[in-house]
Amino acid sequence: MFRMPVDGVETVLVGTWAGLGELFAAERGRLEVLNTPLVHDLFGRALFNLTAEHHGEARRRLRPALSGRALPGYVAPLLEVIGPAVDRWALHGTADLHEQVRGLTGAMSARVLLGISPGEADAARFASAFEVFVAATGAPPGPARYADRRYWAGRSARRELHALFARRAAQSAGDTAGGSALAGLVAAFASASAAAGPLEDHLLALLIAARETTASLLTWCLVELAGHREHAELAAAEARAVAADPGRLVARDALPVLRSVLAEALRLHAPNLLSMREAVCPLTLAGHRIEAGTRVAYSPSAGHFDPEVFPRPRQFRPGRFLAGQASASRLWAFGGGAHACLGRPLAEL
Repeated sequence: MFRMPVDGVETVLVGTWAGLGELFAAERGRLEVLNTPLVHDLFGRALFNLTAEHHGEARRRLRPALSGRALPGYVAPLLEVIGPAVDRWALHGTADLHEQVRGLTGAMSARVLLGISPGEADAARFASAFEVFVAATGAPPGPARYADRRYWAGRSARRELHALFARRAAQSAGDTAGGSALAGLVAAFASASAAAGPLEDHLLALLIAARETTASLLTWCLVELAGHREHAELAAAEARAVAADPGRLVARDALPVLRSVLAEALRLHAPNLLSMREAVCPLTLAGHRIEAGTRVAYSPSAGHFDPEVFPRPRQFRPGRFLAGQASASRLWAFGGGAHACLGRPLAEL
């Protein structure tokens, strides 16, 4: 752990696997997520912008639709989206792998979170507005954002997406067919306090995390497999078995090869390089006292390259995550503690 300036502000940086574990264990009630004014403007009262009991209420209402017994209902709809895309890749190849994967994960996210199938008119409306909204996240985080046209276009796209979400939510009322998390989320937020944030804001956060971070992971996974034929052949064999029995996607301890490949790609290429917290009261980390108001940052990648935890950390070695070896739960890419990513079970599906 050491101090360094981040965006001109002195920040305590936690940079080992053990240090990250200590940070997450200590953060409840002591550390809050520190987001930029840009993030607050674009995402409003989304989960990662909430604090204290408001954050806790929102998490409780979001969790059931994103994990556990809800997951099996998403398998068939996801495969309906993935199948045609993979067939196109096999036939025509991919000129830009990451962009192709982003398109796929965007369609997957829209299907599961909003109930939008690729052939619907809303699919094009959503994709167009969401692309503008995502581009706005690249605007300057401070006052300079007001002079950036991406910011204002993003604010307009936010309103358009909110309207689309509200309409889809109204259409989902009474939907018992499954295949989408939206009906469950609508029911969960029907009695929510205003302080828990509107569902529309939470959907924006879920969608950007589901599309962008998942696209990064899948792209790096494919790149690594392209350079390691022995692992690619094992993964392909297991994937063919899944195609014959999709239920294995949600079976506990199933698909050890595919899950180990994904875990190793995530270890090497964590999509979130640096996350910020702010101490809301004094605390101690690694024997050092941190005063209230201090910024605390952590890097998942720093922990993932800790040689004491992951020997030969720069090598692609999926075998380290097979039974009896390291557990994927030791990875910090999804965060940990009170602010751990709620969508992890869905992302790993």
